[in-house]
Amino acid sequence: MTVITSDERAIYDKISHLGALLWDASLKVVGLNSDPKMFSIMLFKRLWSNHRGYSLLHKNAFSLEADIVLRSGLEAAICIAANYRLREEFLLLMRRDAAYSLQGQIKVHRDSGAFDLVKDCEATLRQLHAGMPEGVKAARLNWNTLAQKGQVPQLYSFHRMLSGVSSHVTGISVLQGVVDADGGGADTQNEIRNLSRRLHLMMMAGATLQGSMLHAGMIGEDELVRTAKSLVDQLNVISTTWT
Repeated sequence: MTVITSDERAIYDKISHLGALLWDASLKVVGLNSDPKMFSIMLFKRLWSNHRGYSLLHKNAFSLEADIVLRSGLEAAICIAANYRLREEFLLLMRRDAAYSLQGQIKVHRDSGAFDLVKDCEATLRQLHAGMPEGVKAARLNWNTLAQKGQVPQLYSFHRMLSGVSSHVTGISVLQGVVDADGGGADTQNEIRNLSRRLHLMMMAGATLQGSMLHAGMIGEDELVRTAKSLVDQLNVISTTWT
């Protein structure tokens, strides 16, 4: 079956409701941005925004745009999981990634002659380095490693799949939907499109649910953790129909 089922729509709506409750609870938490708990809130803010944006785009059949937002949501969920498992180690990984990004920006600004921006970026970079242990260097985030450490390898599988066939400009993504001159293959393309809409909706549901369960645990919302675990059980039952 390639059409979204009533059970799938219902579980997605339940996960959306959980996300709304969790965001309301998150707004009541205060702390320093160096606290893994507060970092989880910042990450969940991104995931919840991605979820709502995806829902709107999916509903209006903007499939390409929805997939781009979905990939961003997967990244946020992977980070929430890594932050939950690694705590302070994850904060260091984020600092290293920020330093790596700044190094790239400094080169761009220097090449374009924007020396005032170079000066500002270098000052920020020095602050980042001052907060890192001696000998630790800038490094880009590795999504596969983060997903493994966060114990969510399936989210990375989804992320990689979207990168190749949908979210980025690739040969596969551009050629999707192309049919023969006489219209041959149109039925197959429609079936693939419908199946993608169905499975990608469930990817967003799974990413938001996984991120919500771990974030709720991080900020001590035990009742919402129990709600999330119940939804995981329901989603696992529904997923048996995807094979």
